[in-house]
Amino acid sequence: MQHSVVSLKTSSLPMTKPSKIQTPRFDEPLCSNCGLCMGNVWPVKESLESCVFRCGWVENHEQRIFGRVRNPEDSDELRFGISLKRFNATLKKPVNGAQWSGIITRISTMALQTNLVDAVLTLHGEPLKPKAVLAKTAQDIHEARGNKPVLSPVLQALHTAYREKTTRLLIVGAACHVHMVRDFTRKKPYFANLELYIVGIPCTDNLEPSHLQWVFRNISKKPETVINFEFMQDYRVHILHKAGKVEKIPFFCLPSAVMKVGVFPNSCLSCFDYINSLSDITVGYLGAPYSKNRKTQWIIVRTERGKKLLDLINDEIETSPEVFFGDSHSAVQAALQPTLMPILQPEKLDDRKAMPKWLGIYLSYKKAKSGPGGTEFAKYSIDIHAIRNFYFLKMYRPDDIGIVPTHIYDLLSQYDLSSIERIIES
Repeated sequence: MQHSVVSLKTSSLPMTKPSKIQTPRFDEPLCSNCGLCMGNVWPVKESLESCVFRCGWVENHEQRIFGRVRNPEDSDELRFGISLKRFNATLKKPVNGAQWSGIITRISTMALQTNLVDAVLTLHGEPLKPKAVLAKTAQDIHEARGNKPVLSPVLQALHTAYREKTTRLLIVGAACHVHMVRDFTRKKPYFANLELYIVGIPCTDNLEPSHLQWVFRNISKKPETVINFEFMQDYRVHILHKAGKVEKIPFFCLPSAVMKVGVFPNSCLSCFDYINSLSDITVGYLGAPYSKNRKTQWIIVRTERGKKLLDLINDEIETSPEVFFGDSHSAVQAALQPTLMPILQPEKLDDRKAMPKWLGIYLSYKKAKSGPGGTEFAKYSIDIHAIRNFYFLKMYRPDDIGIVPTHIYDLLSQYDLSSIERIIES
């Protein structure tokens, strides 16, 4: 796979700015396109009764799942949620075409092949055109490799699972999917006898497909060949192209137009479970040290069922302890103004010029060397997104502030937010 640092030359491909970016709307119901209300097995109103944007994040389920709520005095647990163990891992034989090494692909495959579950709820389709599927074979799982960086209706296939009388099910999803299914299967009779396993993916700032295409046209040299992207621990956006080439764009060089309110969905700006803390096992890269081969992943085992899923591939992975370096708190404090300004004061960014490429490269290199890394990077990312999302709600959707879980207020109390409060009050 080739890697290159590219200039921020805007593509000449014409594309009209999507209407919600041109004129952001905040009066529509929050919706992450989870898919639960997109089938016809049960009434839509029953799905909506389990909507996380009505029921709230995390704490309604934490006590039930874990027997307690997270300890706000524990800096790790406050941010990462309740767990049995956490560590880094790499698949000994990486799965070709997987987003990272393929740990989720192997867990899903083995869960089927060992008859732990009857089916796996996941996604097929193109990266920008995901399709919910009920996977029943290893080939079905193989086709689900790779991330879908857009709002995805995973739970639409839950209707299929019910019609086919599935009693043992593995679901792979983001936090919104996990919250919805945890609530729905508890409240409603359709899955009273379901044995449910959940692999959670840390997730933030997925976009609507048209919005993501517009962003690519603003930052990529060849937006027509982009198939995926990630905000990485080296403080650059990695954009993957069909031929395998990766563009690396420093965070600091992103044009202000792609950071403004309206670009990212209101639902993602109202999320307070980046780390997917209600899953049985969380698998991602967020707390792993940066590796150029993109193969090291961060594992959080949360429940006994999560341990059972991990046991399926124990012989296939190499593990290592978590690492951490740098200071996430000071990094978050320094990032507050530049992170929140596009959300709270978008009008002040119209004339702001993007940082020169050479300076952005230097700053990314410096931050990667001296800034927070490993689990400190995870804390940095979790905290800055939680603060940003809290103030998005407070400014644009104050009636929805009740969905914010208690532990987020504990997190907010650790920072000096007086300058942000002044912006809100002005």
